[in-house]
Amino acid sequence: MFVATSRQMKAYDQALLNEGYKIEELVDKASDVILPHCLKYSHIIIVCGPGNNGADGISLGIKLHIRAREVKLYCFGNPDKFSDANNYYVQQAQEMEVPIVFMAQEDMGLFKSDLQKADLIVDAMFGFGLNSPVRGLAKNLIDEINTLVDTDVIAIDIPTGLNPDNGIPYGSVIQATKTVTLTAIKQAFLNEECHQYTGEIAIELLRVKDLRKDQKLARLVSPAWVKRHLKQRDYYGYKGVYGKVLHITGCNHYRGAALMAAKASVYTGSGIVCVNSTEKVIDGLTVFVPESTSMLRNDKLDHEMFDDYNAILIGSGLGLNEQSEQYVIDVLTYATCPVIIDGDGLTILARHLELLKETKAKVILTPHAGEFKRLCNYDDELEMVEKATQFALEYQVVVVLKGPNTLITNGTNIYRNITANKAMATAGMGDVLAGIITSFAGQGYDVKDAVILGTYIHGACGDILGDDVYTVIPSEMIKLIPKVMLDVINE
Repeated sequence: MFVATSRQMKAYDQALLNEGYKIEELVDKASDVILPHCLKYSHIIIVCGPGNNGADGISLGIKLHIRAREVKLYCFGNPDKFSDANNYYVQQAQEMEVPIVFMAQEDMGLFKSDLQKADLIVDAMFGFGLNSPVRGLAKNLIDEINTLVDTDVIAIDIPTGLNPDNGIPYGSVIQATKTVTLTAIKQAFLNEECHQYTGEIAIELLRVKDLRKDQKLARLVSPAWVKRHLKQRDYYGYKGVYGKVLHITGCNHYRGAALMAAKASVYTGSGIVCVNSTEKVIDGLTVFVPESTSMLRNDKLDHEMFDDYNAILIGSGLGLNEQSEQYVIDVLTYATCPVIIDGDGLTILARHLELLKETKAKVILTPHAGEFKRLCNYDDELEMVEKATQFALEYQVVVVLKGPNTLITNGTNIYRNITANKAMATAGMGDVLAGIITSFAGQGYDVKDAVILGTYIHGACGDILGDDVYTVIPSEMIKLIPKVMLDVINE
């Protein structure tokens, strides 16, 4: 299943036009797939805006009229500013004698009266191009529709008034009972809180050339994908089979980061977890993670030891100093196994991006939005998906952009995670994720797969706890990792 931002959907539509499709043809195909959702109704009002979403509604109205449904179109906006497709279908509707009202404020009384007779209202006001609150007559229409109690409301593509990228209302929002969305899930729908406006979500594909992969739309990570890729434990396996990982993490000020990352790697199934850190961190390991091994941090790393490990994590709670900076440089210079860079390691990396093009290691970066801005400067939050994809492609790394529905990209493919919740927004959560991903990478998974599996399992653990608590505690979540992994395998 694909998911798209508003920018991606605009680019996708333009790509279809570049392929030779006419906008009227695309509107016709859109109304074709929306039509079956409306056929069980007999008295239908379609509220149409001035753009192509409105054109979808008018085209739908014509098809319902042909099928002997009582249909009335309410169109608003300045006719001089209607889109070409909208004007085309208005003319078609008039020629077919479909009842149509070009609304002004004085028509609200008629609109209210007609609403009471309808068993379906179709929202074709504004699509994913809306980027500000709805005002004036359009707002009045939304507010009036939302007073209905027993009448079904179908939104075309996205309920009018909903931010298509984050699912937060701009202001007044249509409260639909069903949303028929086209081509891909809109990014807004990943925010579960917006489902009070979308109602049931149905995805329909236009009968056109499928460009979703070409346009780099993201795929949702499904439980089925995780089940297919998560390996069973080998009957004849031993600790050497499940990977030896090195964590260069923690400092006296951030001891917990190293402890949680190490414990997460152990609980994810690593054969051996060795932590390179300060004496105080190592003292904590003997109590908190007795299964781990350790080595005391020296002024210089012995880079020859890197060959002994199947994956290296660097940066979680590492601290920002000259020694830490040299450690990051050494790991990227000499390591050949997968390298996961997290936390302070990312801040250091921002000053040495050229190392990503020189390293022999396969690199995974796990930034949150603030850390990613240091790696890749940008102003518009809506650019994050494109910037992350471009960055991953340019530097040949896997980027894990942490946040709601974490984004994962290797520059060629993009994935969005469906697990995790707002109760997980607390310190230490990223350290646990880094430890899980490092474990999977050390067990021999492809780096992209290690990230997808790690992100999904991490979020699934948080979801189990998040159902019952206000805040998920990272150290408590770690204990659930083995059970969640087994549950996935046994599903």
